[in-house]
This record gives sequence, structure tokens and C-alpha cells, in this order.
Amino acid sequence: MLKQKRLCTALACVYAGGMSLMAPALAQESLERVSVTGSSIKRLDSETALPVSVITREQIDKSGATSVEDLLRRVSASAAAFSDATQGVGYATSNANMRGLGANSTLVLLNGRRLANHPFGSIGGNVSVDLNSIPFAAIERVEVLRDGASAVYGTDAVGGVINFITRRDYKRGEVSLRYGTTSANIGGSEKGASLSLGLGDYNSDKFNLLVTANLQKNTRLRAVDQKLYNRFDEIADAGAPTSGRSFPGRLVDFNITPGAYPELNPGAAFSACDPESTVLQTLAATTPNGTAKKRCRFIYAAVLDNLPDQDKGDLFGRLSFKIDQNHEVFAEASYARAHGIGRIAPVPIDSTAGHFDRKTGEYPSFKMPTSSPYFPRDLLTKLGYTAATWDPDGDGFTEVALRAVPLGNRINDNTNEQTRLVLGARGMLSGWDYDSGLTLSQAKGSLSYENYVHEGRFITALATGNINPFGASTDMAAWNSARMEGAMRRSKARTFGFDAKASRDLFEMAGGAAALAVGLDLRHEKADDQPVNPDYAAGLHVGGEGTVPATAASRSISAVFTEMSLPFAKGWEGTLAARFDKYSDFGSTFNPRVALRFQPSKEVMFRGSFGTGFRAPTLWDVHSPAAFTNTANPATDKNCPAAMLADEDPRCVDNQFNVLNTASANLKAERSRQYTLGMVFEPSKGLSATVDYWAISKTDQISQIGGDAILSNDYLLNLYASRVHRITTGANAGIISYIDTPIENLGKLKTSGLDVDLRGSWKLADMGMFNAGITGTYVAQWKRQVGKDTPYISYVGTAGDGAVVQPVPRWQHTAFFEWQMGNWALGLENIYIKGWTESAKQVYNNVGGSSAHDVKDSSRWNLSTSYKGFKDLTLRLGIRNLGDSEPPYTAVPSYGSHAAGYAGSFVDPRGRFWYLSAGYQFK
Repeated sequence: MLKQKRLCTALACVYAGGMSLMAPALAQESLERVSVTGSSIKRLDSETALPVSVITREQIDKSGATSVEDLLRRVSASAAAFSDATQGVGYATSNANMRGLGANSTLVLLNGRRLANHPFGSIGGNVSVDLNSIPFAAIERVEVLRDGASAVYGTDAVGGVINFITRRDYKRGEVSLRYGTTSANIGGSEKGASLSLGLGDYNSDKFNLLVTANLQKNTRLRAVDQKLYNRFDEIADAGAPTSGRSFPGRLVDFNITPGAYPELNPGAAFSACDPESTVLQTLAATTPNGTAKKRCRFIYAAVLDNLPDQDKGDLFGRLSFKIDQNHEVFAEASYARAHGIGRIAPVPIDSTAGHFDRKTGEYPSFKMPTSSPYFPRDLLTKLGYTAATWDPDGDGFTEVALRAVPLGNRINDNTNEQTRLVLGARGMLSGWDYDSGLTLSQAKGSLSYENYVHEGRFITALATGNINPFGASTDMAAWNSARMEGAMRRSKARTFGFDAKASRDLFEMAGGAAALAVGLDLRHEKADDQPVNPDYAAGLHVGGEGTVPATAASRSISAVFTEMSLPFAKGWEGTLAARFDKYSDFGSTFNPRVALRFQPSKEVMFRGSFGTGFRAPTLWDVHSPAAFTNTANPATDKNCPAAMLADEDPRCVDNQFNVLNTASANLKAERSRQYTLGMVFEPSKGLSATVDYWAISKTDQISQIGGDAILSNDYLLNLYASRVHRITTGANAGIISYIDTPIENLGKLKTSGLDVDLRGSWKLADMGMFNAGITGTYVAQWKRQVGKDTPYISYVGTAGDGAVVQPVPRWQHTAFFEWQMGNWALGLENIYIKGWTESAKQVYNNVGGSSAHDVKDSSRWNLSTSYKGFKDLTLRLGIRNLGDSEPPYTAVPSYGSHAAGYAGSFVDPRGRFWYLSAGYQFK
């Protein structure tokens, strides 16, 4: 346990929110040696030269957080969360994202050791630990190392290290219940329960057993009940985010929707545009008799969930035996399961949504027979069309575009599991503090589909004439014959590891005892990512992920590391660390770190560090076969044939274009350098301030130029014009066939900024205690090259590139104010995110506006109160988003989310949210 007088004074103030914390440790309550994340040397002083933020169990409880993701949203150094609550983004996983560098550059540990990465991967995608794997009820504290790559845990931790530390020597029992819901009562409720049980006193009984269990159930929140996508009036000429693949459907050759002409009495089979989920659009073009062309466009964001149904649970156990005064053996076992049901818009169907022939560039045709009872022959005649125009080649068929609304929403049913076992020993041997462990960890992922459409079967069913693209079908048998449902993907990832480290004092120096640590880390990682449905693997699911090839690969990593602490003068301590890693597939790398700490008085401390990092490509980046998918967001191809653009043909306008992801066996590992400079100041008891400057640079960054980015930036479109492949023959001639988006070493990336932490604690005589503080991160620069030796593009304060680079807010903070008196505590928390600018082209591609859009700042206030007046019972009542403010409107969804109108990777879409919890402790 961390035991330091002033650190406790500065941090242990009762807390209203789980923000990142940092305060000086300038005096010790005991002489117990402690371990600190980022160092292998046990030391008396827990404040090292490295910037480490700490979140305690008490702070977690008082924050009202119900998941690890919810907790890390309050860490200002963590930007743009990869959220399991964001529809259409991933596979119900949640990933940390330090410094906005991506989940692959953030190292997540449990008790200082690794977990298995989630087994679903893709070229250029996130391959990292699902935060749902962390046993939430077992957490004693969270330590966030904000200093880039660690020479201790792994040189791939370029953005930082997040270490979840579980309770030890826990001798009590606790049961807690919690419930929360929106004040508007529109869904998005949470309910859960947790149990913690500790048996045995480690010192007297020579053993301790900790068992925890946690259950959480979250309910869906329908987008149509909030209509956050309908706030486009902030942007001139903008509209709701829509798609040309609508229901009722459209005749492609004429670009009209039959039901859009109620004044012409098209017939009962042809539904009108539904104002709840479609927009009636009148075009400048006309039919042969001069009638304006009209069509329905589908508001896809209206028919999905802003938050999904989720069921989560975890079990954790830790058994430790005290062999004697110097030696301990222990075992940890954990199991976590997260189940999510994501509902997105019904399957979009037209020729560009099909599985195209890569060799010819041709798409399949979705044609209905003109002999079908659902073909609008009479309406077309009224509009001046003739048989020669609706069937010019005489084959009796015509192309249609539609949504599979009769089948219902596409449902992605994901179940993710993590099983982990650690066997270890630690203690003191011949003057050395040692700690060793064997880790076996496995992550499993499964994906099932509902209400998806099989391309071939749908084309066959449509050709029978029994499917009505323009309204209700009298017989659903043809629709049902085209369903593609059931198990699609079953994958595993395994990590086997052995680690050992030891440290000891060496000799006395002017500022204290020099110390040395040495360590060994052996690890084998294996990925077995398998589609179990061959049609799913081949990309024959319309409206799905494209092709999903099997990927099976492994690598071994062996490393040795050392660290030396040198307190060479009074108040001065230098630390040297180095790590040598050998990858079975990417060679060897040596990465040093130097840190310096200077404490001229008990009130102030200065610190700095410099280190390097090395991140090998993911197994998918190197070994996965090529895979087709589509752009995350709609875009417009300005180089489409002029006539098609003028007609706003959905093959050119507001389309999600095909992209081809390709791996590369010739990738180089990316290398990084990072340094920090900071100061810790404690002018008096209860007052503290820290300021840390950080800078991270990468070379040979492993990344992609996404299709969204190319189509949303004229510079990128010109630079990578050769990657845009077009169809050269047939009815689709001139439109984009696909865009090459290979994984590659792009060039350099630089980011830097300031972390600030201010806090104070004041006694108010008979009025109790008042605590206040603020923790924030200012990003001074975030820029990268988009190719070797190309100019840097700055993304600070922007929406990113719409593909790989996500919004980079200039400033984020969490502030708290709390009053505590007797059994009562009252806390107020503010979570603030500075807005950013969406470029005019990004806006146009998503909502059709003609100018750039400044996303407003997000500022939310959370209020909580607790009462401990009943024996062993703590009651807590809280309100999140006290002012019931809506999330700022965005034209560009974050991380490819299907949910539109807000940035789901930054904010909770729910309005005012009430929650209540009760915790009972027993001996």
C-alpha cells in the first residue's frame, strides 16, 4: 500500500469524481517499501521522476463509475475512448487511448502483468486489451503512467501505461447494489451488483483469499427518442444524415421513389416517405413529361440505438500464502464476460453495396422484373415514361435500390470472454526483493448476425417478383429466404508469459542508497481469428464488414531489462533504465530511459525523463490476407461522371465507398522518443500543484490513409489519386470501384502538451472539510506526415481526418468541489472538453452543409451525495449531467459510429441521469 503523509493529505480528500490524480509525496508515514508503476525498484518514496496519476478505490466509488471505460473518461490524458457503447465501431469492446495515439500504443496491465488482446482484428485496426476484461469490483487503485514507452513493462507502451491493481490482504466483506436511469425515462438504464469477500489475515493466518464478483446490465437507448441527429440547423444548408438506399426504395435508372407521388395515386403497394425515418427530396431534374423527380432518402441514424443492450460480469480470485517472513506464493484467477447487442440501420441494398468483382470492377445487379405486381407501371406511364425507357434492353428487369426494413435492424450479437491465470512468488532473498509469475491468458470473441441479407439469395428472391422494394410485401417468404443469420466469427487470442524481476540496494551515496533492479520477460502471443461462415468470410453479407479472411499467426518476445537508481547528491536522484527485446518476427531493439528528480525542499520537486520506444506491427498488419470493407462515413466523389453528380446519383453522392485493406510483410516497426519535464509544488499542507510537459514523436508510424480521409481532403485526394480505382465499362462506368488503403510506414508523428493538476483541502472548523481540484490536459501539437517526407498536417482542435485520426480537443479537464461533514458528503464534478472544427468538406460529405462547423464545448456537471450514518452501510445518490445538456452537435460521427449528431467517443448521449447505490460492509 502507498503510505505517505502528504500524498494522503493531498489525495485522500473525499472525491466527487474518478479523475486522474497527481500530487507530491514528500514525507512518509512509514518506512515500508512500495512499488510504483513505471519502476522495478521498490523504494521508500513513492514519488518518482515519472508522472504517475493515481485513482483510489474510494474515488472510484464516489465517482459513480460503473465500468473501467467510464472511469478512464475522466483521465484527461486519455483522449477519444474506443467505446463498446458506440454503435458500429467494433465488436462490443472498449479500449484505452492515451494521448490520442490509438489503443495499440497504450499498454493495459492487471497487477503489473499483461492480459490477452481481443481476438478480433483487422489490418490497421485496434488489437488491444478489452477493458471489460478488468475485474471492476477487485480494483484497489489505478495507476496511470503518463510517460510514453516504459522500459519496464514493454517498449510498445508509446502512449502510456494503465495498471489496474487489485486489493490485497482484504479481510472484510462488502455487497453493493446500484441502479440508474435517465430522467426522461427513455432507456439507457444501468443496474448492477458486486460482491467482495476477503478471508484470512495475511500476517496472523499466513494466508489471504480475495474473491470478487460484479454484474452489470445496461439497456438500449433508441436514437429516435432523442433525435440528436436532427440538430443540423447549426450549419447553413445542412440536413439530416441520409442515405440514397431507402425504404420505400427507388428505381435507379429514373432516380425516383414511386411512393413520393401520392398526388398521382401510385397504388396501395407503394408507401409514401415516412417523415420519421426518411426525407422527401425534390430534384431539379424532371421526368419526360416535366414532373419534378422525387425520391425518399433514408435517415439511417433514426432507426438504430445510441446505446446498446449490454450484460457484463466478472469474477476474480486471489489466494496468497505467507511461507515465512520473507517469501510468499500467490495465485490469481479471473473470468470476464461482456455481451452486447448492437442494432444498426437495416441492410442497405443497391449495386454498390454488393460484393464486386475485383478483377473487372463490376458490381452485382439488384434487379426486379418489370412483370412483378410491385413494378409501378401505371405511375411511370403518368410520368411520361414508356416501356422503351424502363426496359431499354428488353431483358424484363430494372435496377432498384432499397433498405431491408421489412427484416428489421441489423443486429450484431457479440460475446467477449477473458480467462486469466497467474501463478507467482515474491519476497526477499539474499537482500533482493523479487517478484516472479507465470501468466496464461485467453480472450475469446464470438459474433452472430440477425437480419442481414445474403447477396446471392436476395438477388434470386428479388428476381421472382415477390419482393416489394417500394412498400409492404404480401408474402414475407421471399424476404426470409434471403436472410443471412447465425454464427459468423469465433476467434481466440492467447498470451503465455513468464516474468521475473528483483531489486536491491547497492551502496550509499550522498543522497541515499543506490539501488539496482534486473528483470526477465518471456512472452508468446497467438492469434486465431476465424470466420465460421464461408459466405461471411467472402463478404457476401450485404451491409456487413466486407470480406473477413481468417488470420492465424503468432510471435514470441523475449526481453531483459535493468534499472538503477542513483541518489548522487542531497535532493537529487538519477534513474537509468534499459530494455532489450527480441521479437521472433521483427528482430531486436534496445530502448533506454533516463530520469532525473530534484527536490531542493520539502515543498517543491522538479522531475524529467527521456526514453525511446518500439512498436512492432500487429499480427494482422503483417499476416492477414487482403480484405474489402467500406468507408466508415458517407462521402461524395467529386470526380464521378458529371451527369451522375448532377442527378445526385447515390453511387456518387453520400455513399460509403469500397476500400481495400492490404497487409505488408515489409512493414518496419515504428520507433518513438518521448520526454517529460515537470514540477510538483506543495506550499502548505493540503495544497498541491503539479505541471508536466510531455512530448512524443514517432518515426515510421504504422498507419493508413483511409478512404474517408482521401475523399474528405483535396490534398490527400491529389496525393493519392492513383489509389482510387474506377469502373471503366458497363452501367457503372466512371464510379469508384474501390480505394486502396494499405497499411504502411507513413512518416513521422509529433504530439506534445501540458498535464496540470491543482488541488486543495481546507478544514472549516465545525463545518467539516472542503476539497477542490482540477486535472486537465492541454494539447499543444498533434501532427503527422501522411507519407514519407510529406508536409506535416496538424490536427489539434480539428475533427481529425475522418478515418484514422480522430478529433483532437485542445483542452480537457475534470474539476471537483466537495464538502464533507460527519456522515455526509456532497460533491460536484465538472467534465469539460473543448470543441473542435469540422472542415467544410467533412461537413458536406456527412450532412451536405457548405461551410466548416465549430463543434461547441462540452461541459457537464455531476452532483453526488453520500450518507454513512447507518452502521456498515453507505448510501449514495447522484445525478450525472445535472443541467440536462445535450451533447454538442457534430456533423461527423466519431470512430465510424453509425449513431450521428454527437461524438460518441467523447460524451455520453444520455441527458440527465439519476443513480442510487447502497454498499454494506460486513466482517
